[in-house]
Amino acid sequence: MQKVITPEIVRTFTNPCDKFLCQPSEEIKFIKFILRDADDNFILFDFDNDDENQQQEVLSYQFTPQYFDIKTLGATKIFKTFDKPLKNLLLIDRFYFKNNLIKEYEFRFPFCIPHSTNTWESMYDQPALGANLKDQMLLNPWETKSDTFLFIDGKLANHERIEYDFSGDQEDFD
Repeated sequence: MQKVITPEIVRTFTNPCDKFLCQPSEEIKFIKFILRDADDNFILFDFDNDDENQQQEVLSYQFTPQYFDIKTLGATKIFKTFDKPLKNLLLIDRFYFKNNLIKEYEFRFPFCIPHSTNTWESMYDQPALGANLKDQMLLNPWETKSDTFLFIDGKLANHERIEYDFSGDQEDFD
């Protein structure tokens, strides 16, 4: 029997997951994701998901060292719902460096009507990272990882795994 994954369980994780904890839900489909510097609206990442099949793969994001200067990130998620209304959406993002939890964020979206397209804007206040930790994150690309868990009415519906590199080329950020 497969163990039921709850928000309480994922909040206890001390390491990033090494496998996906569920298959993507057929009740919701994320179609666009935009990550930006909330202070100047500089877009760091803009991804359209027009893939009919929601593939599960570890995503890889590369940013420049200037990423560490950003105080607040804005994340826009656009998603579609299908036949059923969705209640009590809970998004839990957990960020790790070398298996140590750096920061956890939680966002709630109370209700979505069936057959709708919805926009969910989340603001991430960046954690204060010491100079040594920033240096280590730069020197160890892909050792910064995150797990994003989406719960619908307490049931795990989606799980994303992401790895990060902050040593990207300077000119990509200007």
